[in-house]
Amino acid sequence: MPTNTSTSDRPGIVLFVHGALADERVWREHIGLFEGEREASAVTLRHFGAHGDRDRGEFGLNTHADDLADELARLAVHGPVHVAAWSYGADVALNAVVRHPGRAASLLVYEPGYPGCLSEEEMHVFGRDAGAMFGPVFALVGDGLIPQAVEALVDKSAGRIGYFAAQPEAVRNQQLENGHTLSRQLHQQETPDLGIDRLAGIDIPLTVAWGEDSRPLFRAVSAGVARAVPGARVHPVDRANHMLPVESPRRFVDIVRQHLGA
Repeated sequence: MPTNTSTSDRPGIVLFVHGALADERVWREHIGLFEGEREASAVTLRHFGAHGDRDRGEFGLNTHADDLADELARLAVHGPVHVAAWSYGADVALNAVVRHPGRAASLLVYEPGYPGCLSEEEMHVFGRDAGAMFGPVFALVGDGLIPQAVEALVDKSAGRIGYFAAQPEAVRNQQLENGHTLSRQLHQQETPDLGIDRLAGIDIPLTVAWGEDSRPLFRAVSAGVARAVPGARVHPVDRANHMLPVESPRRFVDIVRQHLGA
């Protein structure tokens, strides 16, 4: 169930959607920053969370998109729902608004990673960087070394060795508690339709944000999504990498506020 705050004027609900190795807990500080301003919630996608390994059903971008669409419909009875999503959650959110038009009032995505809208040339860039990022993680998961795989994925996502270890203990623990999702995520079979034609049909306000210090694959997909969706607003973030939402909740909430104001 989502974690909620309350406001006096209810100008619309912000729903945060987490990325890999995370759950709704990653958004607690973000939600607190909206207190007194507007209602904010966070969702934990199926199979994620400390006890998500007990969940049933498929794991993939289509299943999670349909689950998110159900949550959007539930929240919409209380007002328009504005989605702010990160990484894998950004792919889920894009897929949800494509598969279920009309459920979200607007969408902000920070560094989606699914390359369905990339050109052949861009796919070469994506493929090289994805191999460098995920190759070691696949190997560690294959050997059953899940804590080491979690550390490697966080380090690779941030683009800096030692990043995982330098995080606060509570953040590291949440990531480790979601380590059970890695094998499912790396081997998921669902294929979403997030090509250029499908993305071009998105008719709600969209902001695509990315860190200027982020890996090439995230910058490539972010630019591709922004290019595919008519009227999309772009928001490059200086001195930021893929881990910005965790690293600086206040900066990320400011990006969400700018999206809502635009």
